[in-house]
Amino acid sequence: MLPLLETLLRASSRVKSFVIIDNDPLDEETFLFKIRCELTSGQTLQIRLRAVSGSIRYSYQELSDKPLRRWDNAPHFPNLPNFPHHHHDLQGTITQSSLTGDPTVDLLQVLNAL
Repeated sequence: MLPLLETLLRASSRVKSFVIIDNDPLDEETFLFKIRCELTSGQTLQIRLRAVSGSIRYSYQELSDKPLRRWDNAPHFPNLPNFPHHHHDLQGTITQSSLTGDPTVDLLQVLNAL
């Protein structure tokens, strides 16, 4: 998984550089990755992926000197369509998200939204 994510980040015109903060793979279905990307916009994108038994918990967070936007699938908002996937916007409003939990697809959607 991590090599594919690295390839996607290298290919993105929005990513200036990135560093892998955590890389804790136990096996193909159990891992923790944390990646911090410097964006061409001057902001930072922090990616956190934690998989246990094939289920992936994710957070993609755009940062400056404070959190700006975040996409995640923490199960906090069960009434939203596409639960548990949701988005925190610049004003702090929580809305549904089109992310799916597949990092190889979701990362491209997040990068395109930045």
